[in-house]
Amino acid sequence: MAKITEMLGEKVISGFKGTLDYYYWKGLACVRTWPRSPGHKRSPPVQSGWQPFTEAVALWNTTPQYLRDAYISMASGTALSGRDMFMRAYMSGWKLIETPVDDRV
Repeated sequence: MAKITEMLGEKVISGFKGTLDYYYWKGLACVRTWPRSPGHKRSPPVQSGWQPFTEAVALWNTTPQYLRDAYISMASGTALSGRDMFMRAYMSGWKLIETPVDDRV
């Protein structure tokens, strides 16, 4: 990231599309290299989270409305949605199941 004195015009910015990314951060004009996908190769720990995440999504879609309402209520006053709260709880529980007791901090 580099701070710039002022934001460039839209025509100039569009000329760098795919190369440079212009944006504001906390009110400061900035530029960085264009974000790139890390590709299809992911680390084993990242890959191990895909299946539980898929299961959590499916569970949320089949969770009874009264439980969804409970998660929505728990999430009120936070930056999370009820679904976010559910996903966090599910994934945290999954990690506890997958982590040996001696390795937990």
